[in-house]
Amino acid sequence: MHSVNLYINESLNEANFQAIKSNLMADSHVVNVAYHSRMPHEMLVEYDEAYVSPSSIVDFIASQGLHVDVTGG
Repeated sequence: MHSVNLYINESLNEANFQAIKSNLMADSHVVNVAYHSRMPHEMLVEYDEAYVSPSSIVDFIASQGLHVDVTGG
């Protein structure tokens, strides 16, 4: 398993994060999506690197109209 740390430029609330998490977790190769309400711009995504890449995660989030950067992974 690999993980990627993301920084989302927009301020998202709990409902926004839940929607993104649900959509990412729909991919059976995404293992976990974590965030904390005290850090509303940061998200950690764990995934199976044989099937998912950080760029595909970024592309998906960007397709939702958000601006996202990889901060580590």
